[in-house]
Amino acid sequence: MVKAWLVRLELARDDGGPLSDEGIAELTDLLTKDGVKPELNRQGPGTIAVRMTVDATDDMAARSAAERSLRDRAHQVWSALGLPPFTIAFVETKPEGE
Repeated sequence: MVKAWLVRLELARDDGGPLSDEGIAELTDLLTKDGVKPELNRQGPGTIAVRMTVDATDDMAARSAAERSLRDRAHQVWSALGLPPFTIAFVETKPEGE
């Protein structure tokens, strides 16, 4: 059965440098177009907390879908802005509403 899952991830520049407001806005727009209802918040100069909702059959499928979407869209933004590599860290997956 497919249901909505809330997935939390962290996205960080490998060099620890900051991501501009423009970069965060662009990433938010791209993720919104993917239909994952993203919320992005700065956690530090080069780290962003990302919360998104994805539809999946279980927590592993939700985690995989969220990580793939974030990786693809972050790669687009990073390439366009000429930024160094980034790392995605998994934080949590739970059914939406819990």
